[in-house]
Amino acid sequence: MASVRISSFFLSVVFGISFLAGCGAVFVNEGSKNASLALGLPNPNANQKKVIVPKEACVIGNFDDGSKNVNSKLFNGGGGQWLAITEGGNTVDSDFVVDGGANNSPKAARVFGKLTDKGDKVYPSFQLQGKLKDSGYYDASAFTGIKFYYKCPATDAALKRRFAIGTAPTLPTSGGGACASDCYNNFGADLALTPDWTQKVYAFADLKRESGWGSPVTPPDLTDHLKEFIDLEWANSANNAAGTYNIDYWVDEVEFF
Repeated sequence: MASVRISSFFLSVVFGISFLAGCGAVFVNEGSKNASLALGLPNPNANQKKVIVPKEACVIGNFDDGSKNVNSKLFNGGGGQWLAITEGGNTVDSDFVVDGGANNSPKAARVFGKLTDKGDKVYPSFQLQGKLKDSGYYDASAFTGIKFYYKCPATDAALKRRFAIGTAPTLPTSGGGACASDCYNNFGADLALTPDWTQKVYAFADLKRESGWGSPVTPPDLTDHLKEFIDLEWANSANNAAGTYNIDYWVDEVEFF
């Protein structure tokens, strides 16, 4: 008689589990990030209201007014600036806002000149940098990606062309970040020669760090660090190959989306 009761109890348990599974029940360990689901509570991250950002507040810079300031109306922004910088004893023209923008707009950024790389592991580049705020981190969590117009004629002899986003875990304290060593491996994408204005569109999830170097970032994806943006960077270089190289590239109509 006892064995019949035990069997009946076992069948009831199995039936109950099957019934719950059929209803989409979720079984998780207590204390996990999904524990609220097991208790029948709503996911605290579900149905969060997406911030609606006006179009003019998505614009980072289009250079049309000739200014080197980041758009004063940029959502969450304040006091950011555009810079043309280099290193390794090179110089770059600071008057990089020039006539002839994308889509027949008045102006754009153009970074050009002769870059010398001594092959001494300094890795000099000609870089256009957009610092998103005058200080602190920029919160880009209202957006899902970035887009811009880019052109780079065949006269550009760079061996490496890259767009990247500098963040707290990838930039050193001298650059406003928190990286302690082996820094500057930012999240980004390589660029190619393109003689005509071409729009580049990148979801944040698609921007990756280069493999084989750089201090580890935890968590590892850019989407985990959207509130820790520092700057935008376009850099053309010889990638440590000794020689002198002609550099010439243009950037315009930079926006978040």
